Amino acid sequence: MFALRQYRPYYKRILHLALPVVLAQAGQLTTQFADTAMVGNYGGSNPVPLAAVSLGSSLFLLIYLAALGLALAITPLVGEHYAKGDRRMVARLFQNGVSYCTIIGVVATAVAVALRPFIRVLGEWMSSPGEDITAVVEMALPYYDMLVWSIIPLMLFLAIKQFLEGIGNTSTAMWITLGGNVANLVLNYAFIFGHWGAEAMGAEGAGLATMLSRVGQMVAIVVYFFLSRRLRIYRAMFERNPLRIKYLGSLLAIGYPISFQMVLESAAFILTSILALSFGTVAGGAMQVSFSIANVAWMITVAIGSASTILLSHIYGARERHALSPTVAATYHLGLAWGVLMAAVFVIFREPICSLFTDNGAVIALSAELMLLIAIYQLSDAVQGLSISMLRGIQDVRVIMPIVLCSYLLINIPAGCLLAYTFGLGTHGLVVGLILGLSTAALLTALRLRRKVRAFTLQE
Repeated sequence: MFALRQYRPYYKRILHLALPVVLAQAGQLTTQFADTAMVGNYGGSNPVPLAAVSLGSSLFLLIYLAALGLALAITPLVGEHYAKGDRRMVARLFQNGVSYCTIIGVVATAVAVALRPFIRVLGEWMSSPGEDITAVVEMALPYYDMLVWSIIPLMLFLAIKQFLEGIGNTSTAMWITLGGNVANLVLNYAFIFGHWGAEAMGAEGAGLATMLSRVGQMVAIVVYFFLSRRLRIYRAMFERNPLRIKYLGSLLAIGYPISFQMVLESAAFILTSILALSFGTVAGGAMQVSFSIANVAWMITVAIGSASTILLSHIYGARERHALSPTVAATYHLGLAWGVLMAAVFVIFREPICSLFTDNGAVIALSAELMLLIAIYQLSDAVQGLSISMLRGIQDVRVIMPIVLCSYLLINIPAGCLLAYTFGLGTHGLVVGLILGLSTAALLTALRLRRKVRAFTLQE
């Protein structure tokens, strides 16, 4: 306990930044959580609506996370120059960041529209022998469409959010995201179940509610930026040309490795959800439920990681070598403590939590079994997530690409398929594959971070 006292100032700094991010991440993830839970209750004992949300969100999330990873480059670059006191460069990065995110949003929307027919192909490909999942596919398509049209407003929101986080302001996005989350819940109630004169739309209604709430978040954060007195200095430094190749190149150089990592890691989870459908709609629904629960726990780790990205970008920019090692250690302490707590909750309360999503007894039973396996990877998931966030803060991102290739493409997916299909472990085998992949990523990213911290600390 005495040894931990030396880290108290670092715990406070991390938590000061992380707590608003926790609530903001809670808002983002609770949107998906709410869609899953409310659509599951709409379907009752019928697993089709839940499986439709799983199928529709799987492809969308892959595209969205690719775009999100690119946008995350704004925070460490802004944070570095903010710590140096170079406000003009911060303004340039922000202005070009908005253009950068707009381009990403347009491209991502076009890609999502082009890939829409692939949902039907996925549904047919992953259907189990003798099972017709046409109803699942037909319900998934309109849900997916609504999510696709939310990409551009969401990217504009992220452009300003990541800028604000780079200058240490994490509370604004928190309040706006919480407001959007409340709006999503209210609109879900209206459009999914057909209240207040609205038609009962089921899964499509959940997608419509999500789209409208994201448009609202974009409008709110744009209004805040132009009305905030604190941000007046950056508005005054805007240039006539909002798009410069030099700055776009800097953002892209940091963003594409982050995007690659997020896509490949998320693809492992998404592919696991899709593969689960090959064992039937019950298995697909159970995987969706268990991953939705795990994602709510993961948001705390993401928040701690986001705070560490901000702090390390400031340390990196100000060259505060003495603060790097204890900040890294304090980040690990907080993240691992949370991982242990969540593992215990998943084991002890797995059945009551799973029953919140559906009335289907088979889905609840299988989800509860999967939660035992998900509890196992909480620590390795925390380590790899935090390590990658901290590497992002010191702009050491390219090395992440070969690490995730090894962890997910060479270990996770092949091992999961081998255990699920060859050894007959089904959905359980798919999750064991995730455990192996996450553990590999945790080991390799932690070793890389340790090396970089030593090198930075020993610099003259």
